[in-house]
Amino acid sequence: MILELPILLDGATGTELQKRGFSGDGCAEAWTLAHPEAIVELQRAYVQNGSQIVYSPTFGANRARLAAFGLAEQTAAINRRLVALSRQAAPGCKIAGNLSPTGRRLEPYGEEDEPVLSMEEAVAIFEEQAIALKEAGADLLLVETMTSLNEARAALLAARSTGLPVFVTMAVDEEGRTLSGACLLPCVITLQALGAAAVGVNCCSIPAAREQLEEALPYAQVPLIAQPSATLPDGGTLSPLQFSEDMADLLGAGAAVVGGCCGTLPEHMAVLRGLLDRFPVIGSPEVDGHAAAGEQEAFFLGDDPEPSPPLPCDSNLADAFIEAEDTYTAARVHVAEMEDIPVLLEAARVSRLPIMIYTDDALVLDAVLLRFPGRLLVDSLCEIERDLLEDIALHFGAILF
Repeated sequence: MILELPILLDGATGTELQKRGFSGDGCAEAWTLAHPEAIVELQRAYVQNGSQIVYSPTFGANRARLAAFGLAEQTAAINRRLVALSRQAAPGCKIAGNLSPTGRRLEPYGEEDEPVLSMEEAVAIFEEQAIALKEAGADLLLVETMTSLNEARAALLAARSTGLPVFVTMAVDEEGRTLSGACLLPCVITLQALGAAAVGVNCCSIPAAREQLEEALPYAQVPLIAQPSATLPDGGTLSPLQFSEDMADLLGAGAAVVGGCCGTLPEHMAVLRGLLDRFPVIGSPEVDGHAAAGEQEAFFLGDDPEPSPPLPCDSNLADAFIEAEDTYTAARVHVAEMEDIPVLLEAARVSRLPIMIYTDDALVLDAVLLRFPGRLLVDSLCEIERDLLEDIALHFGAILF
């Protein structure tokens, strides 16, 4: 996707729906379908004030969330009907089908007594919703407000199967971190390699967004998204003029797709619209895409990485990662069987080196690359047939070494 000028997304709809009668309890998607005039009126206001892409109001319309209201079996129908409402509200606008967190913990996170979704389950949940959104006529898919890199990866893997462009945003705090500790740079490296059309942050302050964008821009091969909140820590709201003045900093920092999250009204979009033509999209002329990542750190590999000898997946793996830092520039790990994968995921949290996977089992490699929250290296000197090895690495955005 090549942009010459920034694109304007619509703002936040949840708070505005409450102003139009939604109590905040119960299923927002079901309430919207029962009161279609509320979302149509709101989205028309965003379009009239300059928004070029309008979200379908499908934030919580995945099977996992709808199950809490006994609506899981209506997932596809609810998504189709909500997209139709957005099309009615914005007939000349692009409609972004909205996929957001399941509300469940996803491996490798969670406590022993807490039910945790597997990556396969998460991909299936998002794929069901993504297919329904495409069938309803969505022009692109927006994976938004993700709080862990692995849930963003699961949604992206599912969404990209539709063939539609997929935008991904991470919700970050004032330190620029998600709930799982991810920051934007490793997310950009991982998600752009996995096929995202644009990556960025939302549901954060403008200063936090600016810091994350500035760090990620030199390594971004895709447009960067900024959707900060207009809501202030004390509960107040930035005026449209102040919001647009602050957003000018984000446009200057390289944001190419902009909009708003909590507290942003159509009036905020109107003033922001007036800024866009002044800001051509900034792109780094020499982007270094040869980088691996964990959830909290990016690793730039240089011309000749020196991996360690294969480290066994055992109880000493965390210590082996730490020891490898003194001699090597990558930690090569021998993952022999499925039972090794949880050991790797747990120990990887302490690694300050990019991780390279060595395995002779294609099914094990597929499972590792699905579950690892980041971008891995794959050792090509293994017994997996070369074409299959390349296909698996490409599918998950891994680097074949």
